[in-house]
Amino acid sequence: MNTETEVRLVGGLAFLFVLYSLWMGQVKIQGLPGGYPNPVLALELVKNGADIDAINQAEGGKARAFIRASLFKDFGYIFVYTLLFVFLSLLLSRMNFSWARGAGWIAATCAVVAAVLDLIENRGMLRAIAGEVSDSLASNIRYSSLAKWGFLFIFSLLVGLLLVSRRDLFAIPALFFLLAALLGLSGVIMNLLRPRFYWMFPAAIMSLGIAVSVLAVVFIFWPGKFLNKLPAFVA
Repeated sequence: MNTETEVRLVGGLAFLFVLYSLWMGQVKIQGLPGGYPNPVLALELVKNGADIDAINQAEGGKARAFIRASLFKDFGYIFVYTLLFVFLSLLLSRMNFSWARGAGWIAATCAVVAAVLDLIENRGMLRAIAGEVSDSLASNIRYSSLAKWGFLFIFSLLVGLLLVSRRDLFAIPALFFLLAALLGLSGVIMNLLRPRFYWMFPAAIMSLGIAVSVLAVVFIFWPGKFLNKLPAFVA
């Protein structure tokens, strides 16, 4: 496989990630604990057993039904984003400035660890919507989720730094990766200190989505821009 094909492959995965994100869908539910508008995020970052029960009962079970549908979609989503983030990290690791290899491999590792934590989180959430209610289950879901988001935002930080180091048009998606990392990590820290909804989470996810969308377009249609703008790229 030549380098241009590899770039297009990563672009195709990025495009699939965007489509899958749209398919996952969003819904706003009233009366969720912690001020969360989205039931999936509310259960991911649930504070205690009483809040699990409140989420399951919200709007006559509408939240619970949406979470169940989202969780079964999410197993495929985990597979897609893991492939994308690992392949993107390894592609960027081949740039030959001194720290690129290490940063790329750390970013790939962060993506894999986040995926494992996501599976642990999903297992807990499935138990929660099946009717199990306890503070220990809430803690298992919550801390798995916060760790997952932490690793994903560290991945975003490293990819943003790798892209911005090119000093070319890829500074645009780089800024969105870096913004996602800044907003997301601040949201994780705030949520650790005081569990509740923070606007930084959806803003970070949106910023990450924009970054991936830009890469999808450029990598698929103009892979040469990635290669030609980096004379030091090792093909």
